[in-house]
Amino acid sequence: MSRSHYFYFPLSVEELEQVVDAHIKDFETIIGDLFTEDEVKHYEKMLDSIAAIYVQPILSELTFEDFYADASLLKEQQSFFESCRSSICLEGLPYLESNPFQVSYLKLLLSHFSEVLIDRGGIQDLQFKQVYLDDLNKYKVMESLVPDIPAVKVNSEKKTRPVDPIDFLVADVYKEIARITVSGNARLIDEALQSQSQKVQKIYLAFQGEELDSSDLFKKSGLNPKDFDDHLERFKFLLKKI
Repeated sequence: MSRSHYFYFPLSVEELEQVVDAHIKDFETIIGDLFTEDEVKHYEKMLDSIAAIYVQPILSELTFEDFYADASLLKEQQSFFESCRSSICLEGLPYLESNPFQVSYLKLLLSHFSEVLIDRGGIQDLQFKQVYLDDLNKYKVMESLVPDIPAVKVNSEKKTRPVDPIDFLVADVYKEIARITVSGNARLIDEALQSQSQKVQKIYLAFQGEELDSSDLFKKSGLNPKDFDDHLERFKFLLKKI
């Protein structure tokens, strides 16, 4: 892959900047969820090599004829490009084979948009979002670097007794949410929940925001103990299917 990729969007520059700022914060949060401070230091060089990201307007002199379009999608790609008002430049991309963090970064970035037109530079054809994602799926994501998810990492400071089975379940749910988010499929959680009971949806809402231990999650959910245990288990299996 080329060292620089360009993404084109119908959004205004201001709107795109807001999305990118949120993406950067989301990525940092996920890194903190998946890795300890020592692990982050261990992978510091790999993290530092993630491509620089720049939001910019589309150059007035740039035209669709400057690209190598996919012949089978010529009209669709041209129409989309002509609707675009902003772009992202990802500069200095590392080799994706050797940097799972960059792969996850790109997938999470793309998850914020319904469609994107992507120029990979050189004489390579333009791609829409799904084709680009299919290429990314050939490479490992940063979860592959996690040897083992610590049992209830977020609970360790609050525990004054041995870890309960439900704490392991809570850790598994946080792990599954992080996995789905990193893969760029966060929207699938909302879609799957549409067919679930309100109690399962309350479980999901309890997991939104800061990470909590099982006791605080139970209080936040507003469910009784049996419903909390039962529907937490159902939510976990729902996530594993995504």
